[in-house]
Amino acid sequence: MTFIIRALLLVTLSAVVPHAALAQVASEWVNVYEAKIRNGLSYRLMSPVGFDDNQRYPVIVSLHGASGRGTDNRKQLKQWNQQLAGEQIRKDYPCYVLAPQSTGLWDETHLGMIQAVIAELPAVDKDRIYMMGHSMGGHGSNILIQLAPKYFAAIAPSAGTGLKRTEEFIDPSKMKDVPIWAFHGDQDKVCPYDRNLKLFNELKELGGNMKLTTFKGDGHGIAGKVIPGADNGNTLMTGERCDPEPDFLKWLFAQRLSGKQATAEEERTEVPSDFLKFNHGEVDRRYLIYRPKDLPDNAPLVFFLHGYRGDARGYMELGMNRVADTNGFAVCYPQGEKDRKGIPHWNARLKISKVDDIGFLSALAVHLQSTYRLDPKKTFACGISNGGFMSYTLVAEKPEVFKAAASVIGTMSGFTWKHRDQIKPVPILQISGLNDEIVPYDGSMSPRGGWGGAPNQDVIMGFWKILNQTKTEEVVKVSDRTTAHYYKDGVNGNQVWHYKIKKFGHRFPHQDNGAGISSVEEIWKFFKQVSSSQ
Repeated sequence: MTFIIRALLLVTLSAVVPHAALAQVASEWVNVYEAKIRNGLSYRLMSPVGFDDNQRYPVIVSLHGASGRGTDNRKQLKQWNQQLAGEQIRKDYPCYVLAPQSTGLWDETHLGMIQAVIAELPAVDKDRIYMMGHSMGGHGSNILIQLAPKYFAAIAPSAGTGLKRTEEFIDPSKMKDVPIWAFHGDQDKVCPYDRNLKLFNELKELGGNMKLTTFKGDGHGIAGKVIPGADNGNTLMTGERCDPEPDFLKWLFAQRLSGKQATAEEERTEVPSDFLKFNHGEVDRRYLIYRPKDLPDNAPLVFFLHGYRGDARGYMELGMNRVADTNGFAVCYPQGEKDRKGIPHWNARLKISKVDDIGFLSALAVHLQSTYRLDPKKTFACGISNGGFMSYTLVAEKPEVFKAAASVIGTMSGFTWKHRDQIKPVPILQISGLNDEIVPYDGSMSPRGGWGGAPNQDVIMGFWKILNQTKTEEVVKVSDRTTAHYYKDGVNGNQVWHYKIKKFGHRFPHQDNGAGISSVEEIWKFFKQVSSSQ
C-alpha cells in the first residue's frame, strides 16, 4: 500500500512540477553528503546535524557494493545512505557517515585511507566507529574487520560472505570478539546464504558475538531492509554476548569499544602526506620518501611501487615504514602518471602510454642517493601488481641502478619477457597467488595493452634460476598456505626466491588475510640477504 501511495504521489507531482524541480527534490538528500577527496580517496561525508565541538560523535563507514565502483564520487551513495540522511534519524542519532568510493575490492589500502580521513575529523568518538556495507561492501566489512578488530566497535554486513566462486577469506577467530549484525536473503543467488550461515555457526562454536537476520524468500537486494527491518526477517544470535535489541540503529549506537582501542592508528608511523616533486623530461613527477630518524650514511634505498590505479600515499600504510624503522633503510614511494584512460600506472614497456617511467625512476634513484647519502649498491625495487611488472622491467633495463627486484602478485610484461636475452643476472623475489584471477599464475593473461605474453610463473622462475646460475634449492613451508622455494649459490652470490600461496588471489599477502606471511617483512629479508652478499 505504501509503495502504491508513493507511486501515485510521484505521478501527481510529475504532472504539476517541472522535471528539473523533481530531480532537485530527489537529490536533496545526496547534497547532505559533501563530496571530498583526500590522498587519492574519493568520498562523501555527512556531518552531524547541529554539530557541537564539545560533544563526541560516532562514525559510520559505509562501503558500497560492486555497482558503486568508479571515480564519479556519487554512485557509492546507496539506499541506506538516503535512510541515514533522513531528518528524524539525523536528529535521533547525530553522527558522521563516511562513504568512500573504490574502483575495486576493499582492502588494506582502503582501510589506511579511511582511518586517515577519520583521524582528521573533529570531535570523533573513537569508541564508536562502525562499518556497514552490502554485497562487495559487506565482503569488505568482513575483510577490514579482520585487519582492524580493535578499531571498529561493530560491523553490519549484508550479503557479505562472498560469491560462490570466492575463495575462503574469513578467519572467524579474528572477529569473534566484535559485535556483528549480519543480514542475508535466504534465496540469494549472487552471494550464497549458506556461507553466512556457516560463519554464524563457526562464531557460535567460538563463543562469538554475531546476530544473523535472515529475510525469508528474499534474494540479493536486501540492503534497504537493514535499517528499517522487515516482517520477513528472522534473527538468530550466537549466544548471551549478543545484544538482543531488535531495532538496528539502537543496537548499533549502543556498541562501543572497551579498553584500549584504535590500535592500528596508534601503531602507525608518522609519515609525510604531501608529495615532493622531481622534474624529469620537463615534467614534474611526484614521490614520497620515508627516512627513519638518525639514518646513517650509505643506508639501503627501497623503491615501493603501487599497483594499477594506485595512490602512493595509501601504500605508505602497508607496513614498510615500520620495517624500515627496525632495519635502517629509506623507502621511496613514487607516484605513477595516468595512462591513456586516465588511470595511474607504471609503464613497464606497456602499450597503454608513452610515459618514460624507466628514465624517471632511475633518475630519481640517483637523485635520492646523492641527496640523502644512500648506498647506490643497495638500491632495490619492489612493487605490487603493476608495480611488480615495473620492478622486473627496472632490473632488466637498469641493473646498474636497481640491484634486485621483488614482485608481489606481478609478473614480467610481454615486452620484457620477449627481450629476456638482453637481461643480466640479478636477484629476484616473486610472491604469487596460485589462484590469481588478474595476473594468472599459468601465464594466460591477455597480451592486450602489452600486459600478457610471459609464460607461467614456474617457467619465468626457471629463466631467472638459469640466468643467475643457482646451484641449490631449499623448500620451506612458511605457513599453511605458503611455500617458499629458495634457489641459492648463484653467480655473485645471487639468489632467486619464489613464494607460492595456495588458494590465494590477486591481493596483497599479509598475516591476516590467509597468506600467513608479511610481504613487507619477506621483501626486506630478501633485500637484506642481497646486501650481505655484496
